[in-house]
Amino acid sequence: MMMPFQPFAAIVLGVAMLQAAALQRPTLAYGAECPCCAGREWRDAGWQFLETENFKLCARATADEVRQLAHSCEELRKHLDTKWLGTTVEQQAERERWTPRCLVYVHPTAASYLREVGPGQQTAGSSLVEFDKGQLITRRIDLRADHPEGYQDALAHEMTHVVVADRFIQSPLPRWADEGMAVLADSREKQKAHNADLHDSRRNGTAFRLAELFALEEYPQPHRQAAFYGQSASLARYLVERHSADKFVAFIEVACRSGYDTAAREVYGLASLVELEQGWIAHLKTPQAAMVSEDTAPLKNMPIIGRQLSMNQPRRGR
Repeated sequence: MMMPFQPFAAIVLGVAMLQAAALQRPTLAYGAECPCCAGREWRDAGWQFLETENFKLCARATADEVRQLAHSCEELRKHLDTKWLGTTVEQQAERERWTPRCLVYVHPTAASYLREVGPGQQTAGSSLVEFDKGQLITRRIDLRADHPEGYQDALAHEMTHVVVADRFIQSPLPRWADEGMAVLADSREKQKAHNADLHDSRRNGTAFRLAELFALEEYPQPHRQAAFYGQSASLARYLVERHSADKFVAFIEVACRSGYDTAAREVYGLASLVELEQGWIAHLKTPQAAMVSEDTAPLKNMPIIGRQLSMNQPRRGR
């Protein structure tokens, strides 16, 4: 979830061990002051700084852990870029690196995390993308190492926000689509919880009509947030499964320019937004509606920094 922060922790996928050739001769300051953290209260000599082609990482961890996390970030970016933006291997080789690089902070404590993202947040991760005069000027992900659930679920969720933002520099990505796509990177358990929230909201009357959901410019009031996340994820998954993830992004691009009726006709061959809504509601009555996205990044070993949980341990909450 992107700033402003909301009460759902986001998702992280596991990470493979770093292969030296995968990173372009990173600059690593062993035990040195992190240049990104200068002037922060939580700065200390244990912070490591690593710069890769597309990321700057700051963490109080071992050098190996930071290298593994850096490799995770680069691989995850490639995976999400291919999935949502339809970028081929050849196009990725030609694509310019992120400028500015994405800053990734792994905070050792809740106190340092909350100083950066704002008080009262219970999340394990947050992201920030900022624009100025048609230029993307900030990419940033904050992770909390001591979160009871770990930050494994947070990195992929937040990275989804950052990757997809590349296609929506001129027009804001709708809130529902932004969160719906990110939830599809969540663990099976979290996706199932959001799906349960969706059905609860349809029973208790807090669900949105699609026209209302699509018109939201900010996050809804707390009593409708469960409905918002559940419905956004369900609708995103439904449309992705009609064709592909990158075609879903194309649908959102057309909607931003010309409206959802036009996008439904041009991208999915539907008569209108009303027909799209009818199809989605009918889909909710099928067994397929209870399924979750199985598309995970091709990574296995996430570095355990702080009080991280094993990928095999059960997780609590949503």
